Amino acid sequence: MQIHFTGTKPIFEEIVDQIKLYIEMGILKPQEKLPSVRELALSLTINPNTVMRAFLALTDMGYLVTLPKKGIYVAEEKSWRKEKVELPSYVEKALTDLLASGISIDQIETAIEKLKKEKKQ
Repeated sequence: MQIHFTGTKPIFEEIVDQIKLYIEMGILKPQEKLPSVRELALSLTINPNTVMRAFLALTDMGYLVTLPKKGIYVAEEKSWRKEKVELPSYVEKALTDLLASGISIDQIETAIEKLKKEKKQ
């Protein structure tokens, strides 16, 4: 699992957004174990409290479940589906095709941010 920081939001929000996206796109599957808070913090070179805050937010949203002494896992889809905004099938297909062609999630997010800025002008 890769998390990339854009610097446009607080780090914990970027972690939340990217993990949610991975789950909603099916990259992270239900019952899949996530790295521990310490492991993810070390790999991202950030404070473990930041990772913990993101994991707690995702747990509150129903995306993750914590099993004592076992770890943090992706929740079953039914627990977070109510939170999910349904995308039209053609948008999901376009995103899937972009990812399959090698375009990264960061590149897609950058393009979306650019479009948002253009729309505001």
